[in-house]
Amino acid sequence: MQDDEFTMGGDAPDAQPHFEAESRSIYIGKTVITNEQYEAFDPAHERAAHAPGNDDAVVNVSFEEATAYCQWYAELTHKDFRLPTEMEWEYACRSNVQSQYYWGENPEQADAYLCDSVNYKGQLPELETLKSNKFGLYDMLGTVWEWTSSLYLPYPIDSDDGRDELQKDGPRVARGGSFKTHRNDLGCGVRKALDTGQRFEDVGFRIVRFL
Repeated sequence: MQDDEFTMGGDAPDAQPHFEAESRSIYIGKTVITNEQYEAFDPAHERAAHAPGNDDAVVNVSFEEATAYCQWYAELTHKDFRLPTEMEWEYACRSNVQSQYYWGENPEQADAYLCDSVNYKGQLPELETLKSNKFGLYDMLGTVWEWTSSLYLPYPIDSDDGRDELQKDGPRVARGGSFKTHRNDLGCGVRKALDTGQRFEDVGFRIVRFL
């Protein structure tokens, strides 16, 4: 994705006020990290019963563990992989649209794009089986929440507020919603605060790097 400007924010109180944001040129994974990819880093990781396949989203990974995976993969590939910032994640999710969902405003179309509490059947869908957004990214809404590197702080984002500094303590922002979230509560601007030391059965992550 190339440098671009977009309007960031959502309808919830913690996603306001809306403001103009600028995303830098990045590569972002078209899917979240899978079990197979994560277990190359941590072979002892236990797969969840609702996501048992090699190509299923890895879950039960804390923020610290996701960050450690990024550092390991960066050393392995000699490329600067990391978690996305909250701003980068929202730009990638929106894919140049300003509607609630990346396909528009109609929740009745959700079944083609996401797994949520309405259509969840006991196991997560294999990644890349649902429709992507306009950037070719899959499961940006539903399936699993995704860790970002950003501290959970009020809007608007200030480039000098240090919210993306990894050495700072505090809850981090997760994005995207999960199979436990109702589609009416999903959206490109929805955010959630999570404890960095905890693991969750509906939280995973995807990785980015600068181009």
